Amino acid sequence: MAGFDLLESHALALTQATEIFRERMITWLLSKLLNDGFEGLKANQLTFLGSLDCGANFAAELARTLRISRQAVHKTVRELETAGWLATRPDEKLGNQRIIVFTEEGERMMSRARAHFSELDTLLQREFGEDKLLELQGLLGFDPNKP
Repeated sequence: MAGFDLLESHALALTQATEIFRERMITWLLSKLLNDGFEGLKANQLTFLGSLDCGANFAAELARTLRISRQAVHKTVRELETAGWLATRPDEKLGNQRIIVFTEEGERMMSRARAHFSELDTLLQREFGEDKLLELQGLLGFDPNKP
């Protein structure tokens, strides 16, 4: 080493732990959905689907929310349309834009995902207790940019 101090950091450890937790939860959920018959679903697609509203969605808004390009949104939407989980249709009010919506099968998948998350809630509550989970949610909502 060049002699620079590398201090221990709770914030760094928490950042790393939350990323590992997220990856474990996505892997767990993908496994559950595979058992439900949703074959071929990938982690990035699951994350994408989880960011959609139940109603109409627009590519530009999704790109901003997910911090990805519109081209990446369109590519993912095409993949999910091919899989039968999403559909696009013209917006009746804004004729030049297309809206992105869940298909019935996509809604069924998201319903199953929510049911699995409920199962996970039960496991977490049993392991840590409701109060600690609420405390952790509050901690993860911390924004160091706000005074």
